[in-house]
Amino acid sequence: MKPTFNEFADFVSTTTSITSKLIQDSFNSDNLSVSKKNDGSLLTISDTNVENIIREKIAITFPVHGCVGEELEDININHKYCWIIDPIDGTFNFVKNVPFFGTLIGLLENKIPKYGSLRLPMIENKLLTGDNQNAFLNDVAFKTTKFEGWSNSLILTTDLNRLERSSLNHQFRKLETLNSTFRTWGDCFGYYLLCIGKADVMIDIELKPFDILPLVPILRGSGIEIIDLSPDQNYSSIVACKPEVKPELESIFAK
Repeated sequence: MKPTFNEFADFVSTTTSITSKLIQDSFNSDNLSVSKKNDGSLLTISDTNVENIIREKIAITFPVHGCVGEELEDININHKYCWIIDPIDGTFNFVKNVPFFGTLIGLLENKIPKYGSLRLPMIENKLLTGDNQNAFLNDVAFKTTKFEGWSNSLILTTDLNRLERSSLNHQFRKLETLNSTFRTWGDCFGYYLLCIGKADVMIDIELKPFDILPLVPILRGSGIEIIDLSPDQNYSSIVACKPEVKPELESIFAK
């Protein structure tokens, strides 16, 4: 069964309306249970509960589809249609009561990002969806804004220390000569700022599939360009940017 974009958008809207309430209640709780995963990242019971709810809804509505999530086991991953879930993208922020996190749900077709969604529970519960050609904010079509010059620009990354320790540090340092403002408003919140035109460039490395694949159709649908720096061309290291600056950034990050 091939979902239409409208079916996808309706599904994620309904499902994340439920999970957002759970996240909002947990965010304001004084009894949040937090543990560390093997990779050192944080895990809360809310991460697991949210993913469970999303998977249950997928199993009911699209029972034969595959499913890949951050917290639970993969299911039927070789199916033509596979859902990809990050229940709380930005768990560290969530734990620290910083509202810059969201729920990511995407649909892959033959392993290629087809549709994507981002729900921001603590940012007016906004919902972004996209299909690579168009993007919608609370069901209203939108595009990113025009680039207004480096001196007025905002460049974002999720983890500055990780970037500085990486093989891309030299190229990243070249950006400092552009007279831009740099911030670490990262994870999915950074991509939200990029899509709506409040930021101009987002650089991320060592991304896992559920960190980025649900965002790709929204980024492209909003008019953002993606420079894939990963050796396997799987979006694990990227520069996402407004289209006007893509040639210059490709030159800077050329290997």
